[in-house]
Amino acid sequence: MADVYGQGVGKEKANPKTMLLVGRSTMVVATALAVTFAGLQLSILDLLVFVGALWGALVFPVLASFYWEKVTNKAFTTSVIAALAVFLPVRFSWIPVDGAFGIVVDVLAVLGIGVVLGLMVFGFLGAKAAKTVGVLAVLVSAPFALGSLHEYATLCGSLVAYSVSTVICWAMSVRREEGFDFSLIAERTGNFDDGDAAAAAADGQGEASTVPGQAQGPGDAPDADALEPAAHTK
Repeated sequence: MADVYGQGVGKEKANPKTMLLVGRSTMVVATALAVTFAGLQLSILDLLVFVGALWGALVFPVLASFYWEKVTNKAFTTSVIAALAVFLPVRFSWIPVDGAFGIVVDVLAVLGIGVVLGLMVFGFLGAKAAKTVGVLAVLVSAPFALGSLHEYATLCGSLVAYSVSTVICWAMSVRREEGFDFSLIAERTGNFDDGDAAAAAADGQGEASTVPGQAQGPGDAPDADALEPAAHTK
């Protein structure tokens, strides 16, 4: 979170004391959450499923932010939170998944199938092939999945996380007229030291150590240039 704060305000405006406070506060919150989860005594399967859903909520916004200049911070954050908010009640059956709500869940899960296969193809063949495979996957799986997929809570919850994050991130970003300038990343990220000034100072010290006629140690050989004027006076 300290890095998030630093990148958000910029390296020139970042306050080191505030960054330290944010980092320490984050550690306290993370420790409290870890103790809470440990006290719940969840099974390893539930934890793995939750991690998978978290990855499903993050994968499209993360990849899209690398390759699509229209993705915004608001779209990224909203899509991830919404995906997790939908995943939890579907996976743990907090809401009865039947009737109209069951159909909605099935539709989202079918879209999730297309998203998963499309992202897999995107890594090898690019965006055009990924879109084609994603659409075909939805059309092929829809007749078999609609009406029954919601009965498999674990699988359905993860697929819903993929689809919700993708749909919301795309819907909130596609209307943006101006794209993000990726060259700004160098100005907003990285360490908070003045690298150019540090490099110049190091070069200056290196040059100073090689100045002719500098003071020499007791065991050093005399400099020939320093002895040359004495030779001319003889």
